[in-house]
Amino acid sequence: MYVCAPDGSAVASLSVVQSADPAKMAAFLEGIAAQLHVTPGPPAVKPHPTSRPGPIPPGGLAIHLVSRAIAGGSWHEFPSENWIVLTREESAQLLPKDPPALRDSWTVPHPVARKLAEWVYPQNEERTSQNRSRVDGAHFEFTVVAVQGSLARAKLEGKIRLLHAFSPGSTAQDFAVSAFTGYMDFDSAESHIQRLRLVTEKADYNGTPFEAVLISMSKESLEGLLK
Repeated sequence: MYVCAPDGSAVASLSVVQSADPAKMAAFLEGIAAQLHVTPGPPAVKPHPTSRPGPIPPGGLAIHLVSRAIAGGSWHEFPSENWIVLTREESAQLLPKDPPALRDSWTVPHPVARKLAEWVYPQNEERTSQNRSRVDGAHFEFTVVAVQGSLARAKLEGKIRLLHAFSPGSTAQDFAVSAFTGYMDFDSAESHIQRLRLVTEKADYNGTPFEAVLISMSKESLEGLLK
């Protein structure tokens, strides 16, 4: 961990292990503040969301993914975030082809299922936003549990298995395996997904348990996030 001057030069550093100790980190920062005669003031960077989706095409669906290893320490201290953006055509493939009836079921076509699955793993070392997962299995099945006019709710059950090495360029056989449950509310008359919610029932990455959730974002939520 480095403390930098306004010109980008390094002022001081502290090892990752010591930086993870709140008492040592506080003492380190207080010492730097005293050394540089720092006075209180407003934040140098205005607080703002640190994770935003990329461009969302008209009629597209933005899904916020949060994942975290359950074991603590180092890489597992903070959750990871990512965004899955489906086009209008891709999100339509989550819906049934015919008007839904109670207990109707269908599965998500593999290309869209793979897109939902490829980022589902806990915190890793990443250097770019390019996906480097190999999805070996992605199965999502919906079953209608409630219908009221054109509005319906479908229960979702899913399983994912993907290969994703912890470090870029590594040939390690690190697998993330997860089982999901969730639901989708939709309007069949307008072919519109109102909300999609998925959460892991059980997930493991190379022997480390983790949890993940995928939540579709409404237009209003996205507008607030992107201000």
